[in-house]
Amino acid sequence: MRISVCMGVYNGEKYIKEQLESIRLQTRQPDEVILCDDRSTDTTCQVVDEYLTEHSELTGWSFLHNEKNLGYPENFYHVMDCCTGDIVFLADQDDIWDMHKIERMCEMLDEHEDVKVLACTFGLIDSEAKEIHSMMAPTEGKKRGNFHEVSIRQVFYKCEWPGMVLAYRNAWYQRKKEKSSIPHDFKICAQAAEEHGFWQLGEVLAYHRRHEHNTGGEEHRIHKLLNKKRKLKEISDYRTILDAFEREQVMRTEDGLLALKQKQKSMKGRQEALLSGKIVSVLKNAWRYRGEVRGATLVCDLLIVKQKDGDRYEIK
Repeated sequence: MRISVCMGVYNGEKYIKEQLESIRLQTRQPDEVILCDDRSTDTTCQVVDEYLTEHSELTGWSFLHNEKNLGYPENFYHVMDCCTGDIVFLADQDDIWDMHKIERMCEMLDEHEDVKVLACTFGLIDSEAKEIHSMMAPTEGKKRGNFHEVSIRQVFYKCEWPGMVLAYRNAWYQRKKEKSSIPHDFKICAQAAEEHGFWQLGEVLAYHRRHEHNTGGEEHRIHKLLNKKRKLKEISDYRTILDAFEREQVMRTEDGLLALKQKQKSMKGRQEALLSGKIVSVLKNAWRYRGEVRGATLVCDLLIVKQKDGDRYEIK
């Protein structure tokens, strides 16, 4: 089984070396690592070049450069197309991997041939790569057991699987790939889930870097969640992605189409409820789409409509 690792790169000078190091030190080495820079304007290219020069033994590593800025997600789709391995791991420039990530996930893929896309669980680290704990940390893998299938409804309900936790079968991806405006990680999770081929391994094998990591940072994150304009922008952006799923005809089964349609309706209702500024509208929408709205989402929306414009909730 040949293993590829791919990474879309853009202005990642500060942390990319740590990510490269965590890949280099894997207990199971990848056969190829492909980085693709999307016209960075900082010193990212210099950092990567120096790293590859320092570690000249990494003969399977390559560093590509786009002739023009492709933007996200097109840069990732481009570098994914360059991979020749049987299994492809997606990597992000700011994060780091547990040294056993490739080994453990490949073991599971070896044992379960029906799995098309496999996700691990991830933890959080600060700017110094120290593990931190947050009330907003992901818990899906811990709640649902060590190894379980993720349904298409769960993918649309709570898309919490960034590329850095994913590995997929390249032969499957090559059959599914089409030009798309949808984020690469979201799309392959949905496509695999629709085929009952998206599974989660409940082991923390990757760490997402949060730059604002102290108590003030956590409070700032909560304040951002309670910012009405910001929240409406997030909902609008998410609806745009859902519309792209429909426009590009990504979902091909009755279950997939139903899950997409339900999420489109619930997000439209949520947007309208927030715009109304009425608590009763938020509650009605949450009840109507109670299978689609998380409790934390409902609480957040209620706090948003309760506050007056310009108000900020103080975190005690």
